[in-house]
Amino acid sequence: MKKIIINLILLGSLAMSGSFAQFGAGYSQGDSSTDNGTAFLGFDVFGNIGLRLEYTKNFSEHPEFSKEDISRYGLFATYTLPLTPTFSITPKMGLTKSDGEFEVVDTIDTITDSSTTFTYGLEINYHYNELVSLFIGYTDYGNKFDSIGSVNASELDSQNYTFGIKLDI
Repeated sequence: MKKIIINLILLGSLAMSGSFAQFGAGYSQGDSSTDNGTAFLGFDVFGNIGLRLEYTKNFSEHPEFSKEDISRYGLFATYTLPLTPTFSITPKMGLTKSDGEFEVVDTIDTITDSSTTFTYGLEINYHYNELVSLFIGYTDYGNKFDSIGSVNASELDSQNYTFGIKLDI
């Protein structure tokens, strides 16, 4: 009986507090015009402070690669600052693990790279209603891959610009 009462109090407080998590998905374009998909799951920890798990995966390749496979896994601390009832900004900072596998055209060499770096970003949110928000954002991954074959490292993505949708749950 005691467990039932505690669970009811907990569920009631969660229901009264509004959303406690967010799911988001978006399309992002890297600084070298590659196309990426981004998805995240965020949890409200205290007030407007939250934690976010984020995954970004490329789905287009640099023309000099026969294979370019980059996955980024991030853990971010976020803070959502309401500006008006319909607009807010969300800065984020944390750690991102980047895994890359590349094959240069006309070679049989496969090059892999993996690193964990400090990452930061900023999002501008438009709250369509209590459950749905649209956002645009910028993320700087802070890491540059080494030059690969004839491809200069400056042509590989180290940042991206994202737009997408967030759902409060």
